[in-house]
Amino acid sequence: MTEKFDVLSIPFNVHIQLSRPKQGEDALLVMEDKPIYKNHVGSGHAAALFALAEGSGGEYLLSRVASLPFEIIPVVRKSEVKYKKPAQGRVVSKGVIDEQEWATFMAQLEKKGRAGLTVGVELFDETQANVASFSFDWFIAKK
Repeated sequence: MTEKFDVLSIPFNVHIQLSRPKQGEDALLVMEDKPIYKNHVGSGHAAALFALAEGSGGEYLLSRVASLPFEIIPVVRKSEVKYKKPAQGRVVSKGVIDEQEWATFMAQLEKKGRAGLTVGVELFDETQANVASFSFDWFIAKK
């Protein structure tokens, strides 16, 4: 992309106070341990976790396309989630893209100017437990 877009500048992500990890920490984005993220039983609220994962999927996608010689417009079209355990405290995210799907995506984007891609996001709480797995299907077009 010709200019770097920051997912943390999206007004909703500003509102919910998502942040980047500490230097050297292996994570995409962070949801700190704050009362506003809690549900009725004191663990991470499903909507807060979803917001962290969606922003993280965008962050990971943008990191992978950063070297393209053109700008893109990515939009989420579909998502799936599996909540695995109650999230305790601070939650961090990690991204996953299947490399074979990535190669197919890049070829189609170059040829047609648009393509779809699935980005996986895993969330981990302060106990290092994998608390949720997400899959986001993105539609991406050249700007």
